[in-house]
Amino acid sequence: MSGRTFTTRPFLLILLILLISLLLFASCACSPAALRPVSRPEGTGFVNARGRWVLPPVYRDASRFSQGRSLVVVDGMGGWINRRGVLVIPAEYPSAASFSQGRAMAVSAATGTAGYLNRWGLWAIAPRWLKAGDFSEGLAFVSGPGGGACINRKGKIVFRHKYDSAGPFSGGRALVSANGRYGYINRKGEEVVPVSLPFAQNFSGGLAVYADGTTGLCGFMDKNGQTVIPPSYDFAESFHNGRALCVKNGRAGFIDRQGREVIAPDFHWASSFSEGLAAVKSGDKEGYINTEGQWVIRPVYDFAGPFHRRRALVQKGEEVIMLTPGGREIPFRDTTAHQ
Repeated sequence: MSGRTFTTRPFLLILLILLISLLLFASCACSPAALRPVSRPEGTGFVNARGRWVLPPVYRDASRFSQGRSLVVVDGMGGWINRRGVLVIPAEYPSAASFSQGRAMAVSAATGTAGYLNRWGLWAIAPRWLKAGDFSEGLAFVSGPGGGACINRKGKIVFRHKYDSAGPFSGGRALVSANGRYGYINRKGEEVVPVSLPFAQNFSGGLAVYADGTTGLCGFMDKNGQTVIPPSYDFAESFHNGRALCVKNGRAGFIDRQGREVIAPDFHWASSFSEGLAAVKSGDKEGYINTEGQWVIRPVYDFAGPFHRRRALVQKGEEVIMLTPGGREIPFRDTTAHQ
């Protein structure tokens, strides 16, 4: 008996491990975190990584899930659902935003002013502002009758400002604008780059795109306003996956953080890299390249969206399809079973 018990335990243990592994694999493949909104003529719903409709297309609009909540539009009003489709925060806000750092901007239907809700739908910051932006790095920009201000997660004013627009913070810097010109401030509200640029973008990875005031060409600066990559492009985007989209003479290509042209500007259109792939347009069709500029998915689509959690939405004719990084097409299952 002891011998039989001794020999069967490893077998049962291995079987148990295999079963657990299969369950984990299945749970990952169908993970609610992988749900993404997809729009149909009848509305917007959510599909999982296998193309199965998990939540039917019954919303006028819906955002990606953020911190366990998705902002949905029902009868023209915003509310939030959880990953099971339960409306955990009622759709009663005429204007609202996704959750960021535990706060979601919402406009009160009663007062018409903006404040911030917590994940349970309670006012974390009472509505008193005319406009309110998302939280980033613990701060958010708001504006009211007294002008613009920057507040913390408790709603306390950290500093006031005089700009037409501001935020969000990234790497301790926030893009601000006044009278059609752009610059940057720090977390104390101090101007670290004068508001004199004709064009600029938010910082990403310590660098920001800006346009030269004389030539109008785009380059990159560091957080102190020092030029790192000289302005020589008609247009540029922030760095993603070590590559930045740059446009020269109407053609799109990519540079690295040293300013070297690593993918020649040969494309009619391109998007920034996401999960190691970038959608680019060659002729009248779109496909995907890797960070070395090699075709990974040939240009056969009329539209190619960015990858998110190893899935991208593409369009071929009238059909919207889900795509894997390897180029496998996953058609959406019929929604009638979920109606």
